[in-house]
Amino acid sequence: MKTTYSYKDIVLQPAYSEIESRSKLDASVEFLGKVFESAALPANMKCTIDFKKARELSEAGYFYILHRFYEYDDIINWMVENEDMKTISVSVGVNKKDYNFIDKIVKDDIRVDFITIDVAHGHHILVKDMITYIKDRLSVKVIAGNVGTFAVAQDLYEWGADAVKVGLSMGKSCTTYNCTGVGTPMFSTVETIAKQKYLKWIPNDETDWQKGDYKNISIPVIADGQIREVGDICKALVAGANMVMIGSEFAKCEDSPADIIGGPALNNENKKVFFGSASSTNKGHQGYVEGQTVYLDMRNETYLQYLDRINQGIQSCMSYAGVNEITLLSGMEYYIHTNN
Repeated sequence: MKTTYSYKDIVLQPAYSEIESRSKLDASVEFLGKVFESAALPANMKCTIDFKKARELSEAGYFYILHRFYEYDDIINWMVENEDMKTISVSVGVNKKDYNFIDKIVKDDIRVDFITIDVAHGHHILVKDMITYIKDRLSVKVIAGNVGTFAVAQDLYEWGADAVKVGLSMGKSCTTYNCTGVGTPMFSTVETIAKQKYLKWIPNDETDWQKGDYKNISIPVIADGQIREVGDICKALVAGANMVMIGSEFAKCEDSPADIIGGPALNNENKKVFFGSASSTNKGHQGYVEGQTVYLDMRNETYLQYLDRINQGIQSCMSYAGVNEITLLSGMEYYIHTNN
C-alpha cells in the first residue's frame, strides 16, 4: 500500500540563503513558450473566469483559461474582437459541438494560443481523439486533463498534449471522492507526475525522423485543486508544478464572476456562490452529479491584489529556500507532518 500526501501534510524546510531582498526575486514563470507574471491562475469555471476577467488577466500578463460553458458562438465573437490580446486561451470538451468549435476556428483563421481539453477523466479515447483533431489542424498549445498518475500523463503527452492538468476530486465544491472514492492527494500526485522523467525520441529534422535522439522528458504540469492558502501554492511548486490552478480562493475575491447572495439565512452576510463544473447548478440536471454549491466568505481583495499576494508568498518561499529562480523551488526539502 502506497502512502500519499496532501498539501496540508507537508511542511517546507528552510535552507541556507544569500538572498538580500526577497522583493527583488522574480516570481514570473515560463510556461509552454510564454512568460507569465505568476504561476497562479483561476480555475476554468463559471465562478472564477469570464470574458471580462480573461481580458484583464491577459493584459496584466497573467495566464488564464476561459471556461467552456458559454455558447461557442459567443466565445468565437469574443476571440475575434480580442485578437490583439497578449494571450487567447480557451477550453473545449469532447462532444460534437466542441469539434464544430474547432472547425470554426480553422475555417475563419481565428487566433488562439492555448486550448485546454477540459474533462473530469482525461485518460479517455475521446480525449485522445480531440488532441489529435486539434493538433492536425491548428498550431496551438494543447493542455489536457484531468489526470492522476504518471502513466496517464505520459499517454496524454504521447498523444500530443503539451501539458497536463493534474487533480481529481480535490476542489472545494467537488464531490467526486464522496460519490466514487476516486481522488488524488495533491502533493504526492503532482510530485509523482512532475518530477518523473521518461525517454522520448525527439527528431531534429522535420523531413527525416530518423535524425534525432532520445531525451529525458519532463511533462509540464498544471496542479489543479486543493489550494486553501498561499502556502499551498508554494508547496505545489515544490512538488514540481509549472502552474497552479485555484478555484474557491479566486471565487472569494470581490471582483470574481461568482454571484453574491445574502439575507437572513446567511446571517445577513454577503457570500460568494461557488459551484463545481459537475454540479447540478452547472449541468442543469441531476444526472451523474459530482459537485455541490457552497457559499464562501467574500474577501475584500481583487484578482490582481490576490495575485500580488501570491507572488509575495512565492518570493518569500524562494528566500527561505535560498534560491533565486522559481524553478529551483522543486528542489526544496520538506517534512511530512500528518498530525494536523
